[in-house]
Amino acid sequence: MAEKLYRIEYLGKVLETNHFAEISDAKCEELRQAYYSKPSIDAVHKNLASIRRGGTQVATITEYYVKDLMSQTKLYSPRWTIAEVFECNDLIRYFYSRISASEKVYPKSKTEIENIETALRISGGGVAMKPSNFPMPTVDAVLAKYNLNNRYYDFSCGWGVRLLSALKNRVAYFGTDPNYELVARLKQIHQDYDLVNSTISSVDIRATGSEVFHPDWENTMGVAFSSPPYFDLEDYRIGAQSIRGRDYRGWLGEYLQPTIDNIKRYLVPGGHLIVNIKNYGDYALYDDTFSLCESSGLTYVETLILDNITRPSAKQDINTDEKIMVFRHGDTEKSSPLDLFVF
Repeated sequence: MAEKLYRIEYLGKVLETNHFAEISDAKCEELRQAYYSKPSIDAVHKNLASIRRGGTQVATITEYYVKDLMSQTKLYSPRWTIAEVFECNDLIRYFYSRISASEKVYPKSKTEIENIETALRISGGGVAMKPSNFPMPTVDAVLAKYNLNNRYYDFSCGWGVRLLSALKNRVAYFGTDPNYELVARLKQIHQDYDLVNSTISSVDIRATGSEVFHPDWENTMGVAFSSPPYFDLEDYRIGAQSIRGRDYRGWLGEYLQPTIDNIKRYLVPGGHLIVNIKNYGDYALYDDTFSLCESSGLTYVETLILDNITRPSAKQDINTDEKIMVFRHGDTEKSSPLDLFVF
């Protein structure tokens, strides 16, 4: 006998599935509240203190300050954001059914919401998925190798990991991001970090895209390092995001090119532009970024390999290693793009 097929419609998109749990609206509300519950402020302060001591784990910090903003991010492939999943009881029922299907993957020793978060990570690809976060050890390694004058520009701030690395390493942090709500949260992270650790850090984060030039930063930065938007892979929804009203060629010409031009003006002689990006789908993001850096007069130095955690999926392991290109502002001996250094 064929399994019953359920049809879930929400915001004009449809999911047909045999995964559906008959749980009450009250149970859905309980799960919704559990997903957005925050860790205690004591736990957050302990996490901030651990970063100051050299730690690299940021889960509690992320959950407290930016989890709700991450949930609003629309990834290219999934139908919905995580926030939209938790707006729709039938989509909650879908994920509840998923976690009931395999005790090996979703053990009863974990809470239901912990298992739902696992499901969002490993089997939510067509429905909803969480955006990625950057590994702090990579930021620490980049700053250790390329910090020239203790002034670091992060041209696409992300979820706060690069800010925290700069705070930990006592490097002045300058950032831009069009997500004005995120900028406010990052400023709060900075304030709380200094309060908890009795430090005085230099941070200047501005709610603009990196294509906007800031004259007071000209000829001041020793290193610019970030992981910019992968065109339309992730839509952060808030603020003047770089993909708004642009096709890929327009994005290259109106966002990425002026970003690189601005960074060249910000860098001091001998400073480095370091970019984590990769080709995806039909978009030659890595290749086009590399070409734009070279055509802007920057000199290629080396390629680093971001040895990411292998991300499990429901059917296979997907290796997520990525390249990080390093360019220098000013004359230096040119290297071959095939020279690779693994973190």
